[in-house]
Amino acid sequence: MADNRLIIDINSLVRDAFYAIPDFTDESGSHLGGVYGALFKILSDLKTGDFERVEVVHGDEELSLIKEQVQNFEKLWTEVLLELGVTVEEGSLSVPKSDALIEALQNKLASVSGGSEGKSAPIFNCRIRSTSDLNEVEDIFAKALSYGAKKNDNYVAFYVLFDNPSKDSHGKEKEVLGVSLCFDESEAVFIKAENFITADYLGKKLSDLSEKVSLVTFDAKQSYKIFEPFEIKIRTSGYEDDASDSITTAASPRLIDVLIGAYLLNPIKNDYEPSDVAKEYCKLTLEKRTDLFGKNSLKEADEKKVAEYAGKISYICLLSAPLIFKKLAKTNMLSLFYNMEMPLSYILFAMEKEGIIAKNDELKAYGDKLATRITELEKTIYEAAGCEFNINSPKQLGEILFEKLGLPAEKKTKSGYSTAADVLEKLAPEHSIVADILEYRGLAKLKSTYADGLAEFIEADGRIHTSFNQTITATGRISSTEPNLQNIPMRTELGRLIRKVFVPREGYVFADADYSQIELRILAHMSGDQGLIDAYHEGEDIHRITASKVFHVPFDEVTSLQRRNAKAVNFGIVYGISSFGLSQDLSISVGEARDYMEKYFETYPGVRAYQEKVISDAKEKGYSVTMYGRRRPIPELKAGNFNLRQFGERVAMNAPIQGTAADIMKIAMINVFFAIKRENLRSRLILQIHDELVIETDPAEVDKVTALLTREMENAARLAVPLEAECHVGSDWYEAK
Repeated sequence: MADNRLIIDINSLVRDAFYAIPDFTDESGSHLGGVYGALFKILSDLKTGDFERVEVVHGDEELSLIKEQVQNFEKLWTEVLLELGVTVEEGSLSVPKSDALIEALQNKLASVSGGSEGKSAPIFNCRIRSTSDLNEVEDIFAKALSYGAKKNDNYVAFYVLFDNPSKDSHGKEKEVLGVSLCFDESEAVFIKAENFITADYLGKKLSDLSEKVSLVTFDAKQSYKIFEPFEIKIRTSGYEDDASDSITTAASPRLIDVLIGAYLLNPIKNDYEPSDVAKEYCKLTLEKRTDLFGKNSLKEADEKKVAEYAGKISYICLLSAPLIFKKLAKTNMLSLFYNMEMPLSYILFAMEKEGIIAKNDELKAYGDKLATRITELEKTIYEAAGCEFNINSPKQLGEILFEKLGLPAEKKTKSGYSTAADVLEKLAPEHSIVADILEYRGLAKLKSTYADGLAEFIEADGRIHTSFNQTITATGRISSTEPNLQNIPMRTELGRLIRKVFVPREGYVFADADYSQIELRILAHMSGDQGLIDAYHEGEDIHRITASKVFHVPFDEVTSLQRRNAKAVNFGIVYGISSFGLSQDLSISVGEARDYMEKYFETYPGVRAYQEKVISDAKEKGYSVTMYGRRRPIPELKAGNFNLRQFGERVAMNAPIQGTAADIMKIAMINVFFAIKRENLRSRLILQIHDELVIETDPAEVDKVTALLTREMENAARLAVPLEAECHVGSDWYEAK
């Protein structure tokens, strides 16, 4: 756009449209997809943009594939100009914007599409404007309040637009550029954050609205940076288990996040953007932010494009919210959405905001310790190999191990010998060089990922503010990125030492609690196997009890090897492990592994019956479901490929258990967070890692916090077996764990 003109490059517009939508032809066989798509795009831009003229030009590029369609488009455009009484001169295809132009283009669009579905394809039939006039903004918010307060399903959609972080910025703080509002399908307004209209002002306005109006947005967690919803502000109660239909007619306004709603309805799609919601629920095409603006500051972008982008998102939120709401109700996931996921989104924001202190000097010392050990291992490996080589090169490593040293190798492929971890782990017990190589690899990853990598994420306040994601995993588990704190190593002592780097604020301590065998306990509950339930109620070591029953030996005579094998079977069954997988884990034959599993199922027959039922149900319905109604689609069950179907069956066995564990942890987080708030404590929930919660605790509140943490985690669900949470206190994360 230049000088308030919409400039159309025929060649690129028709070409892009041709490749973006399904093509179709007229009766004579002429291709019309590009023509139709181009007309559609122009109409959409005219209806949403603030243009005075439209000018069609030819770009430099001529493609033979679309040449005919470019000519057809030019012919139609010329006809439109003539219908409007515009003189068509050579090289000039410019026309003022008018209602008559829009009507003429709509007629041409209909004539091109014939009677096809494209004729009624929706467009952004919404005017978008921007303002920073304080009086006008006050009036807009007043109208939004008046409209939204009439009834709870009079949604007011908003979208907080943040700038891209600058390349030299330290941290994740992003400047607020403005807020778009849409509560009338005919108009969206982008309110620019400038002069008296500050981020704080806009946040206060949204907070005030949320008291009486049902607000709708995309990615609510980001918007919490400027406002706290009224429902959160006044809340002190924990999780509310309301699975009844009454939730569809909530007595008070609630915030709706269409991102979370869309994710719950399709959790195997883990990268929802506004463009995805636009396409899936509104049948509209919205360009992605990166495609429009790249990674540059939006302050450098065209103001009208920025306003249009933000305005379209709030428009999409307004249109999609009722559709998502109905689908959530139809799939019995409204309670899951309102009572679990929406309050959790605020808790995750609060945890991100708090962050966790990471001591840079300790991190460097840890890195130096790793580097020393890595150097020692390099020397040992070179001595055993009889030469120096690149340990990180699979090709060189394979040649050293399997040719020079003659270790037993799996079949050589075109790319060389496999040096994957599972291959080397089989050799490690008999060959010290392999054990050293595995240790070397582990320490090298520790150094690069944590000792070196974490330093980049320590912000100016000395804390790491990870991002907690609730719309990524198919099972509903919370994930962590930038950095990923879920992968903090626990297997080796040197790996666990990284936790010493993480400390509470001065004078405080960490209270850390994690669930004991939560997934195995859920299996006992969901399977209803009385033997497994009784084993937990006996209060003894579950793996030793299982070993005693499976191997038919007295409890006190179970060997450490038998217990280890029973433990592998216990946890393997939860994940739908195969006899081959178990044989790999225990380094035994497939026959022995199969025998172990058969004995297990003879001991706990209810588990096998449960697994057969969940697979059968998933095949019939196409999805698995947790205790709390969370669905996990499993399309692999209908795959033609046998291995994919087998994978689908394992998912069907595990997803209800892992998903229920995720749900229980979320309930515990909600209960812990609001209990801290209710008791007006200074301590703060700061981390969730798998089955573990960490609270930065005021020393004067240690007894209260440890009791609260244990109580709320253990009472998060009522199962046929008791939930157990073990809580520890320490001056750093290592000591607390």
